[in-house]
Amino acid sequence: MPDKQLTLFSETVLQLMNEGKLQVMKDYIQHGSITTLDHSLMVAYYSWRLNQRLGLKADESSLIRGALLHDYFLYDWHVAEKWHRFHGFRHPAFALKNARQDYQLNEIEEEIIKKHMWPLTIIPPTCREAWIVNAMDTFSSVVEVMMEYRLFSVLKRKWYERLDETVFKDFKKIH
Repeated sequence: MPDKQLTLFSETVLQLMNEGKLQVMKDYIQHGSITTLDHSLMVAYYSWRLNQRLGLKADESSLIRGALLHDYFLYDWHVAEKWHRFHGFRHPAFALKNARQDYQLNEIEEEIIKKHMWPLTIIPPTCREAWIVNAMDTFSSVVEVMMEYRLFSVLKRKWYERLDETVFKDFKKIH
């Protein structure tokens, strides 16, 4: 992909990394061996690419920002603590609270964070950006879990490692 096309994506990621605690997400595992930061970067990237490829006309900046912050809950949900119970249902509220503290969010970004776990959040998304992130988060989660099995090593190379070596290499240097 030409560097010109990656400018908005890269600038948005760098801005969020410099403004708040986004890089702290590298300390927590999301699925398998994938960190919450890597997961969020992939959801943001693939959401952005899906929007471009299908001409969905989503607000690209809000789409990227909301996707990067959708799992900004900042704790290890694998640790067995009472307040971690029902993580799948509750973490969008924790992520939104943390994101509001560290960033200026618009309505679309808040909607993305609040509704990214639909149907677990019961109320469906009301904007196209939230639907896109919801779909890519679900798909990415499935891929990340499958990547842990040897049978899917090709999937890991295509979905994660190649992207990590090309698109995310600069962000890895920051943290």
